Amino acid sequence: MVLWLDRKVVQGFGAARWRHPVRLYAAPRSINVGDDLDDGGIADELHELGYRAVASRPEEPGTFRRGAQHLELYLNAAPVADGFRDRPPRRAVLELESGRLVRSIELAPGGARVDSVDLEPRPLEGLYTSHWTGRRPLELVDVPTFVVDAVLAAEDERFLSHHGVDVPSLLRAARVNLKAGEVRQGGSTITQQIVKNHFLTQDRTFSRKLREIPMAILLDARFDKREILECYLATVYLGHDRLVGIFGLAEASQVYFGKPVGKLTLGEGAILAGMIRAPNVYSPIRHPAAALRRRDEVLDKLEALGWITKAQAAEARTERPKRPVGRTAPPEAYFMEHVRRALHGEQLDPARLGFGSAIFTTLDPRLQRFASEAVDAVGRRLDRNRSGARTMQIAVVAVDPRNGAVRALVGGRDFLASQLDRATRSRRQVGSLFKPFVYLAAIADPASGITPASLLDDAPITVQYDRTTWTPQNIDEKFRGPVTVRYALEHSLNVPTVRLAEAFGIARIADFGDRLGLTRDPLPRVPALALGAFESSLLRVTAAFTVFARGGERIEPHAVASVKAPSGVVLTRAHPATERVAPRDATYVVHTMLEGAVTRGTAAEVGRSGLKGAFAGKTGTSDESRDAWFVGYTPSLVVGVWVGFDDEQSLPGSAAQLALPVWNHVMRRATAGQPREHLPVPQGVELVSVDAASGKLPDARCGAAITEVFLAGTAPRESCVAGEAVATRVDGDSPVNQLGQAIGSWFARLPETIGALFGGDGR
Repeated sequence: MVLWLDRKVVQGFGAARWRHPVRLYAAPRSINVGDDLDDGGIADELHELGYRAVASRPEEPGTFRRGAQHLELYLNAAPVADGFRDRPPRRAVLELESGRLVRSIELAPGGARVDSVDLEPRPLEGLYTSHWTGRRPLELVDVPTFVVDAVLAAEDERFLSHHGVDVPSLLRAARVNLKAGEVRQGGSTITQQIVKNHFLTQDRTFSRKLREIPMAILLDARFDKREILECYLATVYLGHDRLVGIFGLAEASQVYFGKPVGKLTLGEGAILAGMIRAPNVYSPIRHPAAALRRRDEVLDKLEALGWITKAQAAEARTERPKRPVGRTAPPEAYFMEHVRRALHGEQLDPARLGFGSAIFTTLDPRLQRFASEAVDAVGRRLDRNRSGARTMQIAVVAVDPRNGAVRALVGGRDFLASQLDRATRSRRQVGSLFKPFVYLAAIADPASGITPASLLDDAPITVQYDRTTWTPQNIDEKFRGPVTVRYALEHSLNVPTVRLAEAFGIARIADFGDRLGLTRDPLPRVPALALGAFESSLLRVTAAFTVFARGGERIEPHAVASVKAPSGVVLTRAHPATERVAPRDATYVVHTMLEGAVTRGTAAEVGRSGLKGAFAGKTGTSDESRDAWFVGYTPSLVVGVWVGFDDEQSLPGSAAQLALPVWNHVMRRATAGQPREHLPVPQGVELVSVDAASGKLPDARCGAAITEVFLAGTAPRESCVAGEAVATRVDGDSPVNQLGQAIGSWFARLPETIGALFGGDGR
């Protein structure tokens, strides 16, 4: 029995000290040819990683020299997601243009030319177990002596002299408990508290006490007093801040006083020491008066023991700490909770991994900070512009479509106020975000005959389904007559989209949508599916849009690159599944329409914001404006934004007004300093000039001409003034009527066309 207890104590204390905790890493920052060192934040990244500028050639890891034509780096050793050994230190020489633009990268020794080089991954602070808890590293030497004395005075004044158990205190507690017939006092030493907190349960029973005493004696015999005290100060429970636990003096010092533990005053140290008995009763946030009374008791004890002078005690009693504001969660809090859930699903709960294990995540800390700041800035602006007590929530997800890595994830406005992850755990109606996939399903089918220049009738329609009738409306409750497929998608028109879906087949669209991973269950086979009448999460919707960035291939998103055991063995490694859901050429055709949506359609604010390159995306508004969405992308980044109320009340604005500003805020900063990207035009696509209104071949007697994108062989062959029926249509009107409607619609849309030059319609 003694041997079993001894083994349990030795093994458990190694874990309790957190000397070798589970290490968490962000993804390493890459420096690429074409990057701007300053606009791209690379110079700041080197500073944050602790790199030091030197005047001569760098001769040791962690140093660099920057000149007008070169940046010489001596990279630190770095842990890697694969393999047993860390990456050794190495040199890299970056040739610069204009002193900041990376023209080439050369690795030494050997002089190999590469397109990119990785810095070391940034460690992530905090420990994530059953939920997010703030736990900062702490060493005894960092804690002021008077703070240590305050803790000892409050909890265990004979700690340095007893052998794990304070017999006088234990006997005193035993008398009280025997008289009461139950456990009312513990008489526990700091050593016993460690045993109780880390090895046993919190039950106040005699049987637990009988096990606690011998284990405390063994712990004291096995380990140095300084090690035991350091463990206690680093892990002691010191209350909750809005449902999130506070553990250790280092974290508590930041939460309650906004300073490192080494900067605590005697009065502040006495407050923390006094809290240990009942953390939430003596919390300076919840009960400041009680906290000060308890502080004075600790100061009295310190003075009585002779550990501080009367003058020191009197001065400490006069302290009036500034009203604590509580802490804010780190930007990556929602992301790390998502990581924890993902690992739990693979039976790799971080709380159960061996100490010294490493979790390599896909997080881009810089992009995560941009997303968090965008949510905060836009959220506060939205709050100022409306009345009411309800909080408008915002969620953001960023996915790298090249490998499926989740680069940033924000699940709400305030993690400490609500741990509900609205990016992954909430399912909301996607609305118009589904429209691009409706059009992709049709254009990808050669038999449909649908092209961006096909005409759809924007006129009243009533759909019969399952003994009910449905009459869809455009968001502005107007009808425009015949419009091109491009115009219908760019301006997010509902009625033409329903007409297309009815003609193509709701079941076929649902079958196509099922391959996108939007829901766990099959999509509903109902006419309203065309307008996104189903629920999904922001992460799933954002991942679906990787189809456009990847040329018709969807990739499964993931937040964990790998997990390594202390031995270096890889326990799990990301192998994101991919599936081709549409041909590359058809996907490119729809992509160009989504480019149009951000230049002249519902998301025209993107074009006006000054973003350059292959930006494309789609706004989305659900039924009764309960949800506002925007998902936009480049070839290397897909960012999705959702805005809404948790109680699903209607929003006071459109997706362009609510979700798009968040996306713009993130994407402007994320792409700063990077070369412009463009999706290559695939084979099987041809560019043809057509009349913008009719979709036919242009003529000087018609309206404005545009360059349209077609699958090879599907471009129109008729002139816009040929007097013949439109080549491809999906309504039952006669050719003569359609031609008349097309001409009349062009004149009717002339004011709107002029107005579109100055802004989108905001859906």
